[in-house]
Amino acid sequence: MKRILLSVVALSLAITSFGQAPEGFKYQAVVRDASSSILTNQAVGIRMTILQGSAAGTSVYSETFASTTNDFGLVNLDLGSGTVVSGVFANIDWAAGPYFIETAADVTGGTSYVVMGTSQMMSVPYALYAKTSGNGQGPIGPQGPVGPQGPAGNDGAAGAQGPAGNDGAVGPQGPAGNDGAVGPAGPTGATGLTGPAGPTGATGLTGPAGATGPAGPTGATGLTGATGLTGATGPAGPAGPTGATGLTGATGPAGATGPAGANGADGAAGPAGPAGPTGATGATGPAGATGPAGSANMTGTTNYLVKFTAATTGGNSLLQDNGTSMSVNTTPSVATTMYIYKNQLTVNGDGQTTLYGYRTRDSQNDGTAYGVTATNRGVNGYNFWGDVYTFGVTGYSYNDYNRTGGVLGAEQGGAYWGSLGYKNSASSPFGVYGSAAYSSGTGFLPTSDVAGIGGGFYGSLIGSTSSGRVIGSLNSGELFAAYNMGNTYTLGKNVELVETAGDDKTAVYAVSSTKSTIYTQGVAQLVNGTAVIPFDAEYVSLLGENPVVTVTPNGNCNGVYIASVDKNGFTVKEMNGGTNTVAISWISVGTRIDNRMERATEMVSAPDFNRNVQQVLFDDGNTEGKGSGIWWDGTSIQFGTLPTHLTEVKRTAE
Repeated sequence: MKRILLSVVALSLAITSFGQAPEGFKYQAVVRDASSSILTNQAVGIRMTILQGSAAGTSVYSETFASTTNDFGLVNLDLGSGTVVSGVFANIDWAAGPYFIETAADVTGGTSYVVMGTSQMMSVPYALYAKTSGNGQGPIGPQGPVGPQGPAGNDGAAGAQGPAGNDGAVGPQGPAGNDGAVGPAGPTGATGLTGPAGPTGATGLTGPAGATGPAGPTGATGLTGATGLTGATGPAGPAGPTGATGLTGATGPAGATGPAGANGADGAAGPAGPAGPTGATGATGPAGATGPAGSANMTGTTNYLVKFTAATTGGNSLLQDNGTSMSVNTTPSVATTMYIYKNQLTVNGDGQTTLYGYRTRDSQNDGTAYGVTATNRGVNGYNFWGDVYTFGVTGYSYNDYNRTGGVLGAEQGGAYWGSLGYKNSASSPFGVYGSAAYSSGTGFLPTSDVAGIGGGFYGSLIGSTSSGRVIGSLNSGELFAAYNMGNTYTLGKNVELVETAGDDKTAVYAVSSTKSTIYTQGVAQLVNGTAVIPFDAEYVSLLGENPVVTVTPNGNCNGVYIASVDKNGFTVKEMNGGTNTVAISWISVGTRIDNRMERATEMVSAPDFNRNVQQVLFDDGNTEGKGSGIWWDGTSIQFGTLPTHLTEVKRTAE
């Protein structure tokens, strides 16, 4: 079994009551292994035995504890409140000392105890004796030695029996033992016990009613009703139309022959006879007058649009039209309705562009919103069907060099700008990059007015998300790096790097507690056995209830106890009515005034919250999977597939 070491921190940290000694006292120890390494957050079994007379004396009381070390390797025990093995703590006669404490431990948390050491109990436990001494004085010393025999006197008359003589004078106090060697500085003591929770506050006022939700879908068509009863017979209709004409009668007898008719028209002309032989050629007539100028004579290539090269001649322009696509300065592409190509020449300087959109107006013409029909723009892209991997406007770049990107949006002079698909001056790639503070500063706060903001994000649920496989976020500011308005939740440690000598940095960790606590500490002087210590105003304003105070004397005295404590301060007195003047150090731990369980704390403490957040922060560059939705349903955060009413597209006619 691994050997452990238990080093006592301070028995004088025990008395934390309000002037009345308790039936027990506190005991702190640091648990180390055989190589002196502190054992943190480890279950240990401990047996404490109080021995009378010497380190090998009689056991008057023994008890056991099942404890767990904290982040500093400390165990905190209340002697007198453990599982009793033998003896009665309240029956210990503290005046019949000296007493010693034997410490035994089992590093596995069981009951196979190994004795680790025995040390003499000093002044603190004797507060238990002071509880019963009445006047706070120390015990009566041993009876003085018998004096030498005096000379025999004359016998006197027998007198009455006198009262018992007084005890001899108290013997002188023995010399103080030599001080032990100063041990190494122990680790910082653990935070004191948190006081009891305050009463539950009154229920807050009911919040205003939420906005009316969207109308539900139209209900299904109801069943067809039964056929109604046959109606009564209607009145007689109007007279029908006249009937069809009857059959034709038989043919009458033939009439008499009429007079002869007029002559008929001439018949058609017969076919032409064969052509005669060709006659001799006649003489040439005079030349006619010159006619008007005709259209230009042009030559060109199929699909090229014509341009005039002179007043009466033409040829190919830069434009081509093959009937399905058009292009400028290149061949039409089947994938693009209009394809424009330009090989920019460096000699032409900066500011060159392949396609330029320019907007102006005759008078101020404000848009009214951000929709497609409510903005006025120089260039527009419209993606009517939002299919997977489709966009209204795109910009691409190989980003061969740095300070380059796919799309740029900027103030016309470049005072502030943002880019998509950007590679910065260090050749680090960014999906989104923005700058609103170009300057050549010296690394100190600006001395003139500035107002540039590099990026701004607003969301009805989440303002922005950031996820990195190695580092999630980097922030830097000369005044401060970040300001959070609202509670901040962190899964993991809060680590500060404190600059020490030179460029060295030391990692320090925030004190942890399951409750919202506030602490302060200090030193004071015990004068004539008493010290009254007030808290500062800032600490008082943050306390929700009376704090727990622990005091340690830093010099030789009878021990100390806390006579009283409240939210404003505390009083310390020396035990046994002592009047020493000695330095003391103290620490106070209290519950903060805002200590309460937040609704958000309950939500983020759910077992599956972290896994759900990881799915929300899914990298869409991974085309083999997909992320999870997140939304607020009016009472709590929800994860999964977004409800239809939050994703439904209300499309206008194409």
